[in-house]
Amino acid sequence: MEVAIIIAIVAIVAAVLIPSYGDYTHRAQASEAVSLLSAAKTPLAEYFAEHKKWPPKLLSETQGKYTQNVAISKGAGGTGELELTATMKTEGVDRRVRGQSVLLTTKDGGMNWVCRPGTMEVKNLPSSCRPDTK
Repeated sequence: MEVAIIIAIVAIVAAVLIPSYGDYTHRAQASEAVSLLSAAKTPLAEYFAEHKKWPPKLLSETQGKYTQNVAISKGAGGTGELELTATMKTEGVDRRVRGQSVLLTTKDGGMNWVCRPGTMEVKNLPSSCRPDTK
């Protein structure tokens, strides 16, 4: 009888924790992309401050364990809005974020940045990149 109770408790705990772990996994993978985007902010803002325009391409190659690449997707070499895109890898990545993208934009020379979903669903983004719901 006691063994059956212990087995039931373990089953209930597993039923609650396993889906939560899945949510944690893909958000952790997506957070790598957001982190790589964030790492590009300071060098880009410094470049803009010095040259009064954006560089024609990112100053260094940027990829990660789960992130295929980070690239300038809009505004390269210009003086207006700059948009960066981080694209997730298509293999070795949770199916919910596989091949999806996250965007980081600035319209004021790198003073303020906005992280938002590209093709990735908002629910799969880390909280630091979700739109304000206030």
